Amino acid sequence: MKSLKFTLLVFIAFATSMAFAKDYHVSVNGNDKNDGTVSKPFRTINYAAQLALPGDSITVHAGTYREWINPKNGGISDAERIVYQAAAGEKVIIKGSEIATGWEKVEKGVWKVELPGSFFGSYNPYRDSINGDWFTNYNRIHHTGEVFINGKSLYEKETLEKVINPVGMTGIQDSIGSTYTWYCTKDKEITTIF
Repeated sequence: MKSLKFTLLVFIAFATSMAFAKDYHVSVNGNDKNDGTVSKPFRTINYAAQLALPGDSITVHAGTYREWINPKNGGISDAERIVYQAAAGEKVIIKGSEIATGWEKVEKGVWKVELPGSFFGSYNPYRDSINGDWFTNYNRIHHTGEVFINGKSLYEKETLEKVINPVGMTGIQDSIGSTYTWYCTKDKEITTIF
C-alpha cells in the first residue's frame, strides 16, 4: 500500500508540474513587454530564456535573431527539459553578429565605421581579447569581435597601416584571403573599425 501511495504521489507531482508547463512564443515582430503567447509573442529568445523553467518550451517563429542567449535555468531531467524549438515549418536563424551601417571611405579600398558604446549593449567584443594557454597569439592582441563582409570573415591586423597596405600571410591555405583585413581603435565612447 505504501508503494502505491508513493507511486501516486510521484505521478501527481509529475502531472502537476507538466500541467503548469508553459510554451513561450518569440517572433521578430513581437515585443518583450508582451505575455509570450502565440498571439502576443516576445521579441527576443533571451527574454523567454530568462523566464523558462524545467518543463517549459520556447517556440521561435521565422526570422533572423541577432542576440546573445544566456538561459537563466536548465532542465532537471529528460522528462523536464527546457525545449527550444523553431515553429513547425518555419526557418529560424540565430546570429551573434550585428549589421553596422554608415561606413565612410578612408582611402583606396579602406572604409571605417564609428560605433557608439550603445551599439554593443553591455558587451563590446572589440574591448575584449582572446587569451589562454591554449591560444597562440602571434605576439599581438586578438579581439573577440569579428568583422564579416558578405559572409567572409576578415583577418584582424594590429595596425591601420597593415589594413591600408595588406600583405598575404605565408604558411596558411588562404594567403590571398588573408589580405582582406580589419583593425579597430577605441576610446571611452567610440569604437572605430577599419
